[in-house]
Amino acid sequence: MPQPFPTISDQKQVQSWAITPDASALEQLAMGIWNCAMQTKQRPLVVLSTAGPLIGIRAALEKYRPPDLDPKIAFLPQVISFADWLEAAPGSWKFPKKQTDLERWLAVFVNLRKHKKLQAWFKAESEAGAWGLAQAVIDACDALSELVVPQLQGELNDLLNSHSLDTEVWLKKVEYVLDQAVAKAYVGLSKNVVDEESAVLLAFWRYLTNVGDPVIRKHLAMSTHLQMAKDNPSKDTTAVRPFIWVQTADPKPIDQELIDRYLADYAQWAPVFHVNLDWTTVALWAEALGGLDAEDDIASVNEAEEHQIEANIQTSVHDGWRLLAANRFEELAWAATKSIESHLIADKKNIALVAQDRLAARRARALLSRLGGSLRIRDETGWKLSTTRAAAAFDSLLELIRAPKEGPSASILLEFLQNPYFDLAHSLQKTPEVCVGLLAKLEDILVASQAKSGWETFMAAIERANGYAVSHGGSPNEQLIELIQFVKRLHFQWQQTLLECADAYSQLQDSLQETGMFQRLEKDAAGKQLLEVLQRFDLSNGPYQELKMRLPEWLSLLKTVIEEASYEEAGKEAQATLSILPLSSTRVREFDAVVVVGCDEQQLPAFSEPPLFFSDALNRYLKSSTIAAQYVQQARDLSQLLVSCKNVDLLWQSKSKSGEPLRPSAWIQRLQVALKKTPLEVLEPKLKPYEGQSQPIRMAVSTPDQDLAIPTTVSPSAYKALRDCPYRYYVSSLLGLRKAKEFEEGFDASLAGQTLHALLKNFFQALKTEEKKPHSVIHAGDDARRQWMIDQLMHYSEKEFERLIAGDARVLGTLRDWQKQIPSFVDWQLKRENTGWRYHDAELTVGFNLMLTDPDGVEREIRIAGRADRFDIHVSDKSVAAVMDYKNQNIKKITNRAENVLDDPQLLIYARGANENSIAAHLPGRTVQQAEWVTLKAELNKGEEKNIRAHPIENMPELMEQFSEQIVQDLNALWARKPMQAFAPDSVCQYCEARGICRKGMW
Repeated sequence: MPQPFPTISDQKQVQSWAITPDASALEQLAMGIWNCAMQTKQRPLVVLSTAGPLIGIRAALEKYRPPDLDPKIAFLPQVISFADWLEAAPGSWKFPKKQTDLERWLAVFVNLRKHKKLQAWFKAESEAGAWGLAQAVIDACDALSELVVPQLQGELNDLLNSHSLDTEVWLKKVEYVLDQAVAKAYVGLSKNVVDEESAVLLAFWRYLTNVGDPVIRKHLAMSTHLQMAKDNPSKDTTAVRPFIWVQTADPKPIDQELIDRYLADYAQWAPVFHVNLDWTTVALWAEALGGLDAEDDIASVNEAEEHQIEANIQTSVHDGWRLLAANRFEELAWAATKSIESHLIADKKNIALVAQDRLAARRARALLSRLGGSLRIRDETGWKLSTTRAAAAFDSLLELIRAPKEGPSASILLEFLQNPYFDLAHSLQKTPEVCVGLLAKLEDILVASQAKSGWETFMAAIERANGYAVSHGGSPNEQLIELIQFVKRLHFQWQQTLLECADAYSQLQDSLQETGMFQRLEKDAAGKQLLEVLQRFDLSNGPYQELKMRLPEWLSLLKTVIEEASYEEAGKEAQATLSILPLSSTRVREFDAVVVVGCDEQQLPAFSEPPLFFSDALNRYLKSSTIAAQYVQQARDLSQLLVSCKNVDLLWQSKSKSGEPLRPSAWIQRLQVALKKTPLEVLEPKLKPYEGQSQPIRMAVSTPDQDLAIPTTVSPSAYKALRDCPYRYYVSSLLGLRKAKEFEEGFDASLAGQTLHALLKNFFQALKTEEKKPHSVIHAGDDARRQWMIDQLMHYSEKEFERLIAGDARVLGTLRDWQKQIPSFVDWQLKRENTGWRYHDAELTVGFNLMLTDPDGVEREIRIAGRADRFDIHVSDKSVAAVMDYKNQNIKKITNRAENVLDDPQLLIYARGANENSIAAHLPGRTVQQAEWVTLKAELNKGEEKNIRAHPIENMPELMEQFSEQIVQDLNALWARKPMQAFAPDSVCQYCEARGICRKGMW
């Protein structure tokens, strides 16, 4: 039975009252508050220890307002949370300036520099780890202050009696008293805390504690509230409002002592009521009823209490309680979603999702987004601002800023440029139309050239692409150059050894403005909150404005502050509301239905992370929270939730990630045992069944549709794809499907290959020019010619690789590997020259045309063309020439390629193209009769005799004839639109982009 509200007496002492935390808790509390108002003829001040029930209590006060109230108390009694009550302290604006979290972290940073002992302890920490450790230090210092500062309460009250709150003298006296108390306590605590780690913590506490700390301000606020009651001019106790303290959760012992002392003092001037929760008829487990004993351990219950708990269980079980076990994570999320949907269908308007398993709750939230605006979702679990799209975009800017002076990686560059808040047109001062497709073009160039990092590498890749465009009748893209130069300037602004905090903030604002991100963030809900968080770093008028730190330290601090911030969703009207909240936030609140996800033995109960510095025993000494206290509180929270709500679904995952079985929470198991013959049935989630018949996957075969265009140009690589696997050609060339390009790990051979091709062309062109000089050193014999060639090839190699190395130092290893090859390559070239061959030209586009008749009788001209690496001519035979192809791979791979030359007829295509159009190949009157692959990675360790540099195609005339017949047959079959089947060997399929479509390996 609920207890009646006590009758106010003349005795100046705190009166206790208890309410039963069941479904009628809010009604009991509202009726009691109105009772107090009517007895005292005043509006009582109601202060809640936690803010969760605030709205519910105000609604209940309105609902249960007594009729015919005295006009003096007609307004609702004031209900306020403890934190808001402290902030509303009279004259609080005159308190010492409240230190922000950022300022307290900076105070730790400053003290690290001042005190070598502290610095040595932190030296092993990374930037991010150091700020996390700083937060732990601050929390621990607050715990120590909570123990010490109550010793100041008497002095604070005396100071308030004798000094005006707005005098500097008062502040100095407070600071002096604080220093005295800390100095005394420091010695006493040191005796109880003797290890090195705690000694360092005490030193921090001594250096950091000041009158701007939250703990100090809390005590100052309570003192001023009490002083206001004491300063009542009329000395009439009826002039001071009654005070009702509602304890919605078990307090820490130190907090209990503080509030008990305050209530006792306030009771001398006005009626005071201490409202507790009576668990006698609500507790479903022994710890929920017994609580903690005098030693702060879980108390034992006697036989009568055991009977009471059993009676509570039997009378509290509702038909709406359901136990559901899911096998997997995704099934658990779907089960939670379906449970919520079932309650919505049953016309439940106010539903709670208790997130014991926060990941599953997040997944369920995503699934519920399908319901659109009909369901309002309120996330009270502390949705991190860092998880929003705006924060991710801002983080891409920070990663760009953090990059080394040589430049960022291509991935970091593209991630920044492609973030939705970057305004490309604003940054380049161009029209949006000019910027269309610019980022996609940049990505294609960087990926194709595998330009992975560094400003010089990016510029070289763009210039190479622009040069290729010019040589093929196109125009260079100057906007790409401007874009890289803009981002480079932005990055360069941050390349300083040390930054002053105020200057760093100003520079960050400038960067946001230059990139257009500030304007776009302002228009986004999460972005606007992010900008508000960044304003905390405006230290221009604070004590830390000139504090200097390294860029990585400042950026890590920035990220830490954003990580600590929560995102607040805007409210909206909807047919129903779903509140996602922790178990602790369900206290003294009403819900139509509750779904608790994560009720397995690993997650219920869930304990907060243990303090970094304090053991559980030391926490008891500090009168702080202990594991036993958290266990008891959660048992009570769950009891209250089950007893007060008729519709509760308890869900858990019955198998862990590793497949091991997971049992439900011990509380659920004990509840089942207590129910004896009528335990609650554990149900399987009712998910929507999916029916269908599966068929084995067969080899992929496709027939090109009549409306599907057949290409009229075929490159050597496309023809090789057709020979390797017709289905691969169908996917890549006919459908035009491509795997999303990405940057591979390490330094890719394709970029090295492009660079080697370019420097070899430049070298051989220089060689041809030098040979025309009659007095050149290369005419002074083989040794002189050899040395000149080696020196020049070294020079051109250094020159061509210079920019790449400036952009990515890893490229230096590729250059050194090639330079080891140069003497051997020159020796091979000299031997080739001794047989009469001379370099003629390089990088020429050659090809030939085929006339085919399609199934409709229409003649089609198909162009087969590619870009040949090199052509040689013979000095003694004016009618012959040779085509060569450089390969940046070893000779063994080249030999394997030669075994299937008709399937990879790259050199045959070049040879036929040059023979059919010798003018285009700059070979008038000559016929290509030789074709060779040349390796740029010869095996030097095998000796000169086994060091094979080139591999020729044997039987060229026969192969050319076979190739000509073969290509006509293949292209005729293509134009006839015959079925294209996937039949390639594993060696081809291993790296095939179309494998995910044809499903090789599954048929």
